[in-house]
Amino acid sequence: MYFMISQTVGATESTCVLKMGYRTNERLPNIARAPDNSGLYLDLYQKAARKVGCELQITRLPKNKVVNLLKRGEVDFYPGFNLTKKRSSFAYFIENGLPGGDVGISRDDMAEVTQLEQLKGKVLLRAKGSPDITRDIRGIDIKQPPEMTSMQAMTFLLNKKGDFYIYNKSTLEYLLKQHPLEGLKLHPDCCGGVLPLYLGFSLKSKWFKGMTNPKYKEDQPISADNYPILMSVESKSYEFSQVLKSMKLNGETRALYEYYYH
Repeated sequence: MYFMISQTVGATESTCVLKMGYRTNERLPNIARAPDNSGLYLDLYQKAARKVGCELQITRLPKNKVVNLLKRGEVDFYPGFNLTKKRSSFAYFIENGLPGGDVGISRDDMAEVTQLEQLKGKVLLRAKGSPDITRDIRGIDIKQPPEMTSMQAMTFLLNKKGDFYIYNKSTLEYLLKQHPLEGLKLHPDCCGGVLPLYLGFSLKSKWFKGMTNPKYKEDQPISADNYPILMSVESKSYEFSQVLKSMKLNGETRALYEYYYH
C-alpha cells in the first residue's frame, strides 16, 4: 500500500495552489527522497509559483501513480518530463530553464557508444515510466527494476546486472562527482546531445487553457514547435511559463543550478 505524501510550501490565504507531483525516490540534487522535498526543484518552482501569485504544493508517490494524477488534472505538473507523442495526449510541455539532454553510462570496458544501434545484444537498464528511446531498435534487452534510482543503476552496471543506462547528463555527472565509482564511463554522444528540459503541465489542470493548433502537422514528429495544442495567453500555466522563461534569461535559474550542481 502506498500513502500519498503531500506538502504545501509557504501556504497562505492564496486561492492559487500549483500542485507539483514527483516520485518518492530521490533525484539529487533536484529533490531528496520523500518526505523530504528539499533541492533545486523546490527552490526553482516555489520561486516561480510565488511570482505568479501562487503557492507550491508537492505530492510524492510512485511515478506511475503521479502520472495518473497528472492525466486527471489532480496534479498540475511534473517538474522534469521528456517530451513524447504519448505524453502529448495529457501534458503540455514548458521549458523550465534548466539544461537538459541525456548521456549513457556503462562499465569502462564498453566501446564508445555514439549510436543506439550499438546496444544490440546488450542489457539496457531503464527506470519504469521513462521514455523508450530504443523502441525501434530490435535486439536490445530491456530491464526495468521497480523504482530504480540512478545510483542503483550504476551499482547494477558494476555488478554486471545490466550493460548500459541512459539518463540526464547533469544528474549522472553530479552523482559521479559526489560518489566516485571506479569502473564506469560516460558516453556523452550516444543520445542526442544538449536539449531543453521540460516540465509536463496537465491538460486537465484547472490552471491550463488551450486550443487546437491549426499549424500542427500530424505527419511530422511531435516537438515544442510542432504541438497539437496551443496554450492560451490568459491561463495561469502561460503566466507560469513566462516567469520561468524570464528567470532563465535574467540568470536566476542558472544561479540556482550552479548552487546545487557545483
